[in-house]
Amino acid sequence: MLKTLICLCLILLPIISVVGEKEPPGRWKTIRNLDREYFVNIAKFAVDEFNKNSKNKLVFIRILEGKEQMDTGQRDYFKIGVRNSEDWSEIYEASVFDKEYKNAPILEFFRKIR
Repeated sequence: MLKTLICLCLILLPIISVVGEKEPPGRWKTIRNLDREYFVNIAKFAVDEFNKNSKNKLVFIRILEGKEQMDTGQRDYFKIGVRNSEDWSEIYEASVFDKEYKNAPILEFFRKIR
């Protein structure tokens, strides 16, 4: 009886651990719903932060592409469509890190692609 129980545990434990396994931290994942309010707010934050430190005043249009990475917080990478002060459309890339439970995002970079 004890041998049967031990064998059963040896079979079921690996199966249970695989089923409950989450995605490993640090892996980049494509964002499918770019219009979600959270992502739009983070992208607008990136544009606003850039505007604070720049002579250019950009206006957010939309997120063109995005990826997210979870680790000790959430890091979001976006390609953002913006309109400049001369009414030209441009594309920028940005990375924003939001440390868990801090609710204080940090703009890591914001640079023009074209």
